Amino acid sequence: MRTLLLLTLLSTCLFLSLLGLPQQARAQDRPTLPDSLRQRLLSQPNDTNRVMLLIDLAFNYRNTRPDTAYRLVQQGYALARRLSYPLGQAHALNVMGAIMVQLGDYPRAIRLMQQSADLSESLLNLRRQSVAHNNMAVAYIDQKDYAQGLKHQREALRLFKLHQQQAGRPPDSLLHAIQYCNLGELYANSGQVDSAEAYLRLALVFTRNPAAQMVLPNTLYVLGDIRKQQNNVGEALRLYRWAGRLTQDPAEQNIIYLRLATLHQAMGARDSSLIYARQSLRVAQQSQFLTGILPASQLLAQLYEGRDDTQALRYYKVAVAAKDSLFSQQKVKQLLTIRFEEQQRQQELAATRQAYRERLRSYGLAVAAGVGLLVALLLWRTTRRQQRSNALLSQQKGELDAQRAHAEQAYQVLQTTQAQLIQKEKMASLGELTAGIAHEIQNPLNFVNNFSEVSAELLDDLAAEHQKPTPDAACEAALLADLKANLLKINHHGRRADTIVRGMLAHSRQAAGTKQPTKLNQLTDEYLRLAYQGARAKNPDFRCDLVAEYDERLGSLAVVPQDIGRVLLNLFSNAFYATQQRSEQQETGHDYQPQVRVRTRRGAQTVEIRVWDNGLGIPAGVQEKVFQPFFTTKPPGQGTGLGLSLSYEIITQGHGGTLQVRSEEGHYTEFSLHLPPEPVRPEPAQSSRQFPAILLPVLIPLLW
Repeated sequence: MRTLLLLTLLSTCLFLSLLGLPQQARAQDRPTLPDSLRQRLLSQPNDTNRVMLLIDLAFNYRNTRPDTAYRLVQQGYALARRLSYPLGQAHALNVMGAIMVQLGDYPRAIRLMQQSADLSESLLNLRRQSVAHNNMAVAYIDQKDYAQGLKHQREALRLFKLHQQQAGRPPDSLLHAIQYCNLGELYANSGQVDSAEAYLRLALVFTRNPAAQMVLPNTLYVLGDIRKQQNNVGEALRLYRWAGRLTQDPAEQNIIYLRLATLHQAMGARDSSLIYARQSLRVAQQSQFLTGILPASQLLAQLYEGRDDTQALRYYKVAVAAKDSLFSQQKVKQLLTIRFEEQQRQQELAATRQAYRERLRSYGLAVAAGVGLLVALLLWRTTRRQQRSNALLSQQKGELDAQRAHAEQAYQVLQTTQAQLIQKEKMASLGELTAGIAHEIQNPLNFVNNFSEVSAELLDDLAAEHQKPTPDAACEAALLADLKANLLKINHHGRRADTIVRGMLAHSRQAAGTKQPTKLNQLTDEYLRLAYQGARAKNPDFRCDLVAEYDERLGSLAVVPQDIGRVLLNLFSNAFYATQQRSEQQETGHDYQPQVRVRTRRGAQTVEIRVWDNGLGIPAGVQEKVFQPFFTTKPPGQGTGLGLSLSYEIITQGHGGTLQVRSEEGHYTEFSLHLPPEPVRPEPAQSSRQFPAILLPVLIPLLW
C-alpha cells in the first residue's frame, strides 16, 4: 500500500505537469501512456517537453523494467541540466528516488528525494516540496522508521495545504486522500490507533470524490489491519473483502489476497488461507510483481510444510527464484547508480574547472607580476637545488618502480580471483537452472488434474441429461463440445509435462566424473537417435535425413560418457533446431530437405567427431561468441545460452580437447570435436542397473 500511494502521487504530479490538465484528472488512464509517450518521444526535440516525456515514460516502466526506467530518467535529468531547467531536475530526482524505493535502496532514494526537496525549495515550489517529503515518508515507512516517516508526512501535508491556500484553489481530493491515508498507516504502525482511525476517516471523506476513489481500497485494508490488531477478526475480514472487490490494480490485489491468507492462517482456516495465498501468487506472477511473488510463495511454502512437502518445495523454489531475480535487479541498480554518480562527478568537475578558469582570468595580472619575481628566484636557486633534485628523482623513481611491481602483482591476483568468482557463479546458475526444471512439471499436471475433474463432472451432467424423458439435444451438444475441449487441454498439458521430463532427463543426469572405456561410435549413434526423437516429439511433422559415417578404427576411448553424451546431445539438438527453423522459414515450393551429418575419424594425434547441418547457419559476427556463457541466438524462452558454454568446458577442461565451429549463414553449420587418443583399459562388465540412453523415449511414456 505504501509503495502504491507513493507511485500514485508521483503519477498524478507528473501526468498533470506534462499534460497541463486540472488536478482532478484520473490516474487510472495512465496504462495507455507508454505507447503514446514513446511515439511522441521519437519526434520530440531536445527541449523541456522532452525532459518531461522522458521522466513520465521512466515512471511508467518503474515496476516491470526498473533498469530501463532508471536509464530514461537519467537521460531526462542530464537534458534538464544542459537546458538549465531546474524544475525538470527536481522532477527527475523525485522519480529516481521512487525507482530506488522499488529496488530497495532506501538511503539512495532518500538522498535523491532530499535533493529534489532542496531544489524545489530554492524555486519556491511548495507543491514539489510536498511531493518530495511525502515520498521520503514512504521510504521511511518501508524501513519501519515511523518517527521519521511521521515527521516528513506532516511536513508534506503542511506544505501542500499552504500551496493550496496561496494558489486559491479548492482542496485536491486525491492528494489529500493519499496523504491522510499515509498518516493513518504511520500512526497505526506506531501503535497510536485513535490517531490512525481519525486520519483514515478523513481519507474516506475525500474518497467520496470520484477523482479520489482510487485511494479507497488502500484506506479500507489499512482499517482492516487496525481491526486485526484489535482482534476484531470479523470486521477485518469484511474490510479486506470490500477492498478486494473495489480494486483492479494487480499490486493491490496481491497485497489484499496476502492479508486475507494471513488472517485465515491466524484463524486456523488453512484451506481458505491456501486459496487466498494462491490467488495472491497468481496475480503477482501475471503482473511480474516480484516483491509480491516472494511473500506469497513463502507463505504457501509455510502452509504446505509438514503436510505436503512436494508442494512446499515447489513454492520454496518459486520464492528462491523471486529472491534471485530481485538480487539481479539489485546488481543492475548498483551498476546504474555507479554510472550516474560518475556522470554527476564529471559534471561537477567540469563546473569546478570552469570556475577555476574564471578565477585565473580575474587574477591574471597579479599572477603575471608574481611569475616574474618567481622566475628570478628560481634562476638563482636552480644551481643549488639541481643535485638535490636529481637525488630525489632517483629515489622517487625507485619507489614508483616498486609500487608498479606491487600493482602488477595485485592486478594478477585480482584477475585470478575474478575468474574463480565467475566460474563459481556460472556453475551455481547452471545447478539452479537444472534443479529448477522439476517444479515446472507441477504446472501442467495441475491443468491435467483440473480438466480431468471438470470432464468427469461434464460426463455426469451428460448422463443426467440423457436419462431425462426428453433430452435437450442442444445441451448435450454443448456438453460434448466442452468435454472435447477439456480432453484437448489434457492432451496439450500432458505433452508439456512429457517435454519437461524429457529435457530434465536429458540435461540433468548426474555424471560420475570418472573416465571409463567408451565406444564413441555407439555413444554417438545413441544420442543422434535420441535427439532426433526429441525433435520429432516437439514437432511430429518434422523430417530430417540422417547421414552417419563412423570410423570402425575408432574403438574405445577413455572419456566420461555422461559428459560426452551431454555435449553430443546439445550439438545434435542445435542441429535439428536449425534445420527445423530453416524449413519453417523456407518459401512454399522451394526444394529444401533438412539434413544432419555426423562423422567420426581416428587420426594419429586426435579422435575427431564432426556434426554438420544445412540449417540457418550462424552469422559471422557472432560465431566467436557462441561459446560464451548465456549467449544464445534463439528467441527468448527457447534457450539459456549455457549449452555450448558447458560443452566447451567439458571438452577443453574436462578432456583436454578442442571444440570449434565453422558456419556460413543461410547454408550450413559444422561443429568439430577433437579428443586426445588416451590409452584404454579393459572394459569392465556392464552393470545390470544401467540401460542405453536410446531407451529413454520408450520408458518415459511408461512412467507417465
